[in-house]
This record gives sequence, structure tokens and C-alpha cells, in this order.
Amino acid sequence: MGLLLIVTLILTMLMGVPVGICLGITTVVGMLYISPDLLIMLPQKFISGLDSFPLLAIPLFVLAGQLMAQGGLAKRIVELSLIFVGQVRGGLGMVVIFATMLMSGISGSPAANTAAIGSIAVPEMKKQQYPTEFSTVLLAAAGGVSTLVPPAIDLIIIGVIANISISALFAAGILPAVLCGIGIMALAHRKAQNLELPLAEPMTEDEKRQTLFDGLLPLLMVVIILGGIYGGVFTPTEAAAVAVVYGFCVSFFIYKELKLTELPNVLLKSCALTGVVLLVLACAAMFSFLLTFEGIPLAMADMITTYAFNWIVFILFVHVLFFVLGMVMDCLPPILILMPILVPVASAMGIDPVHFGIIVAANVGLGMVSPPVGICLFVSCGLSGTPIERVVKPLLPFLLVLTISLMVITFVPQVSLFLPKLLGLS
Repeated sequence: MGLLLIVTLILTMLMGVPVGICLGITTVVGMLYISPDLLIMLPQKFISGLDSFPLLAIPLFVLAGQLMAQGGLAKRIVELSLIFVGQVRGGLGMVVIFATMLMSGISGSPAANTAAIGSIAVPEMKKQQYPTEFSTVLLAAAGGVSTLVPPAIDLIIIGVIANISISALFAAGILPAVLCGIGIMALAHRKAQNLELPLAEPMTEDEKRQTLFDGLLPLLMVVIILGGIYGGVFTPTEAAAVAVVYGFCVSFFIYKELKLTELPNVLLKSCALTGVVLLVLACAAMFSFLLTFEGIPLAMADMITTYAFNWIVFILFVHVLFFVLGMVMDCLPPILILMPILVPVASAMGIDPVHFGIIVAANVGLGMVSPPVGICLFVSCGLSGTPIERVVKPLLPFLLVLTISLMVITFVPQVSLFLPKLLGLS
């Protein structure tokens, strides 16, 4: 059965079939192999895979992000970031990193954050003589880091699939995200010095005050979302609903850049992005049911524990597994397929589930930047009009920095667990 499922999954992917459909086809083939009578159970498993209140946060945060991007908040986040690092060599590159991470604190979607910030920052970096390949990989790396910034959608999915507190994962992701962000900022500064890139034009005091005032509202949204969650005022799902209302009010009534005629397009983009994610989730739920029905997760767990004789070997195995899968497929299927298998093994080896969730999220972020199918890399290449083969070499130092950060997150658990324990969430 395991061989049949692997062959079917690989064949459908090689044929260019979307990942969600690949999982669905593979599940149907497996069920037919066992007994055609079992096919009647698949619609129920498809629906039950989406029947989760925390998953409602995904479409709401996606919609909030679209409202922010269309309503001018992304532009103001970039301008606000220039106040702090604009006069540092490579400051605009640092702005891209800082602004993308800040935008993730609002929308939770790395691809959407990369697109929103990149559409503003890439033309500006071209004006300031940034090499196209450098600006492309910088934007992609920033998008990869944003998988750790709450309320990242990947953290929500990890929490739902592995039955880990989403609030604890949100708190645990903050310091690792800061660590990764500082690492790629330092690299961007070093590269900018070598390239002798120009400084951003200085702002007058009046311009700084106005920019700071305009940027307070996006910052306040981050404070409301995270403060409300950690203060026990509302759940992550309710926070997503608050983000939608806040984003609409600020974009429509205060900045007045969001028009009623643009709302259908905003809703359509949100539905398209949400539909892709939820389709994969539903099909993965069917696939997970088939695996469990056949006892494959238990067999794989036994195999892992046989060869991974301590937690260090196990963690290195997880890194290699996610890195290889991240190079050839989107990040969502590995999370959905592997987390139910790996979390019980990690717990049995004494690894805190929250820490393990952050390790997986950091691996996912690395996969989003890695060729050939890293989604953030694809988005940034599309925005800059650069073929992916031209950015592979400039990307390597950023991948190295992210890998070193991943090792620190892995082998220094307190980087992830300090804030959850401080807040009483873990």
C-alpha cells in the first residue's frame, strides 16, 4: 500500500497536477485498492477536514491582508520602516525585511506579504541602483522569515493538525523570527557595503512626524491582534475577524484609498488564495485518514525510532526530510502528511511540541525560499521579472544564514520557549 501511494503521488505531481488534486487522486486509488465500498467515506472525511473553528482564521487573515495591501497600509509600513534604517548602508533592503515581517503580523500569508511589500519596494530598489538579483533574493528571504511571525497561517495549520496551542505557537515564533530577521538584515548590510549602494534620501523632521503618524495605524493593528490574543480578550480566530473590520475601517474611512468598486476584486483574490489552501487541507484530511486506516503512520514512527536512536539524530532527520520535500513541493502537504507522524515521536523523545512546531515552521520558511518551487522565491522573481536560474547563486548566502538560524532555533530551545513560558502558554 505504501509503495502504491508513493508511486501514485509522484506520478501525478510529475504530470503537473495541482498538489491538492494529487492527494485526492492518491486517496481514491488507495481506497479502490482496499475496497471500492470505502469510497463512500471520502466525502465525510473531506468535509470533516475543514470542520475546525481555528481554520476559520485562515480566510479572515487572508482577507485582512488583501484589504491592507489595497488600502495603502503596506505602502505606509514601508515608509515607516525607512525612518529607522533608511540612513544605513543597504537600509532600503533592511526596510524590505522589516516591512515584510511587520506585514505578516497583519495578514499571516508569506506569499501575500511578499507580493504586497515587493510591489512597492522592488521598483524603489531599482531606482536606488540595487542589482535586480540582489533585490529579488532579499525579498524572497524576507518572505521566508515571515512564516514564523504571528499570525502566520502555517503556524495555525501546524497547531490544528498537531493539536498544539495556536496561541503558544504564536508567542514561540516571535524570537526565532527576530533572530532570522537580524541575520538576513546583517547579510543585506554587508552586501550593500560591498556593492557601495547609495543611502536613502534623508527625511525632514516634518516628513518623519507625518510618516510616523501615518504608520501608527498599521502598528496599532498588530498590537490589537497580538495583545488581544495574549491578553485573553479573544481567540486567534476572533482576532482574524477583528483584523478584517479594522483593516476595512482604516483603508476605507481614514486613508480613503480603498474604494467600494475595488471590494469585489479584493474578495475574489481572497477567495482564490483561501480556496487553494482549504482544498489542499481537505484532500490531505482524506489522505491522512487512509494512512491511519492502513497503520502507515505507526509503521513509519517505529522505523524512525529504530534508526533515530536519540533526539539529535531525529531532529536532523526531520531537517533533511523537510528540506528535500520543500525543494520539490509546496510546504503545506509535508506539514499535513508528516506532522501527525512526527509529533508523537518528538514528544516521546522529550521534545516540547511547541518547540517542535517552530522547528517545522522554520523548515517551511526555508523551503519557501529554496528552488525550484519555493513560493516566496517565485513571487519575488515574478515581481522583478528575473528568471529563477539567475538568482540561485545570489540566493546561497541567504539560505546559509537561514540554515544557521534554523540550527540555533533547533538546539537552543529557549529561543522558542521563553515567551510562551513567560506568558503561561506552555
